[in-house]
Amino acid sequence: MKLPSIIYLVFCLTACNSFGSGGESDKSKGKMLAEVGSRKLYETDVSNLLQAGSSPEDSIRILKGVVNNWVKDQLMILEAEKNLPKDINLEKMIDDYRSSLLLYNYETKLATELLDTLVTKEEKQQYYNQHSDEFILPEAIAKYRVVRFARTTKSLDNFYKDWKKGDLESITIFCNNQADYSDLDGDTWKTISQLETLLPKNFVSRSWYGENKEMRKKYKDDEYFIRIFRYASADKVPPFEYIEAKIEKVILNERKIKLLKQKKQQLFDKEFGSSKVKLYLEPEG
Repeated sequence: MKLPSIIYLVFCLTACNSFGSGGESDKSKGKMLAEVGSRKLYETDVSNLLQAGSSPEDSIRILKGVVNNWVKDQLMILEAEKNLPKDINLEKMIDDYRSSLLLYNYETKLATELLDTLVTKEEKQQYYNQHSDEFILPEAIAKYRVVRFARTTKSLDNFYKDWKKGDLESITIFCNNQADYSDLDGDTWKTISQLETLLPKNFVSRSWYGENKEMRKKYKDDEYFIRIFRYASADKVPPFEYIEAKIEKVILNERKIKLLKQKKQQLFDKEFGSSKVKLYLEPEG
């Protein structure tokens, strides 16, 4: 039997008397499924929540759950209305929220259509030079590689020779086959705290960190290899490349603010004095 799912479900519910004798119908909304106070739930309100291909039994169970949850929500809303503090202007809150949504959607549309999203390298570099002190590092960062092996791993001395030479191809092959853990990305800035999560507690003194540092150290059943290529300490201006993406976002946000400010001023200049705008300010003394 291939009846439209919602019609079949309502038929079953009515026949089984699951919701009493059932509510009234509305040609545009279908049959009423539930009613709480002045609020009504119709077929069309829930049809998109039903899963295609479900058996009639599963569909009825799902529909019952949807309707029961709706009833619970409406009862909570009624209770909230009864307990609304007297000093809250609900209509104003709703109106303010509606206005915020309208503004947000229109501003998003304007930004999508009119905002220049191309930010050149030169613009970002210039902004960095002028505002770098606004991006002080909260913690130290570094470009590093770190590898952990079991102490019983063979040929670690040969690996160490390649490690010191920076033979990335050789050390990558060795790590892929032998390492318990490896991070060989020495081109990306990462925080020192990220590195320390990979090491035993107090394994390296904070005073050790710096430019061009290299370490091979054993700890219990493991052996660690650490190499730091670049280092920037906390409370200092970070390297440009570390905050380049952030600078681009800041520039775009400033452009958006300027665009919206210009649009507001254009509307003000256009409509000020028209029948749309009425001011009732008292003239100054």
